[in-house]
Amino acid sequence: MTPKDPGDGPLIDRCLGGDLEAYGEIVDRYSGRLINVALMMVGDRHDAEDLAQEAFIRAYRGLGNFRGRARFSSWLYQITLNLCRDHLKARSRRGRRMEEEALESVAEGGDAVPATRALLEAELSETMRREINTLPFVYRQAFVMRHLQGLDYEEVAWITSVPADTVRVRAYRAREMLREKLAPAVDTYWREKAAKERVR
Repeated sequence: MTPKDPGDGPLIDRCLGGDLEAYGEIVDRYSGRLINVALMMVGDRHDAEDLAQEAFIRAYRGLGNFRGRARFSSWLYQITLNLCRDHLKARSRRGRRMEEEALESVAEGGDAVPATRALLEAELSETMRREINTLPFVYRQAFVMRHLQGLDYEEVAWITSVPADTVRVRAYRAREMLREKLAPAVDTYWREKAAKERVR
């Protein structure tokens, strides 16, 4: 595993030298990824943005402790997942129910998707997001990091501090749980999609 992502080494060195602009470049490079991970873990965009911001603050404060034993991005993911876990524990203690993420706006442009089809796909996407958020934390993080972020099992293992075989099992079980939970929604989606296409 390569310790540093392309370009991270010089940026980290500049940060350690007190260059705040370099850290801004790191934030620009990774903010989208950290927000997406946090969103899939906690289910609320506002909370996800706050957690990503806190992750960057903690990473900056602890930058001198980064030893390069894993990718810098993996280190950021690890900080983010730890913050998400703590956040969910605190939220559970307060007895708050998890808020659902609003539907993402449908992208416009070139080959526009018909409104009815776009709505069905958005509903399926919302259902999937909701079901991912019901997975137990350890399965959710394995699924999100492996299948949504596309990391290999060894990297997820480093981030989550468990053996790669455990990550593999957790990701598999998460997929099976989601398949069972989403089957009715997927069946409904395809039936409604077929019906709309017959009407056209």
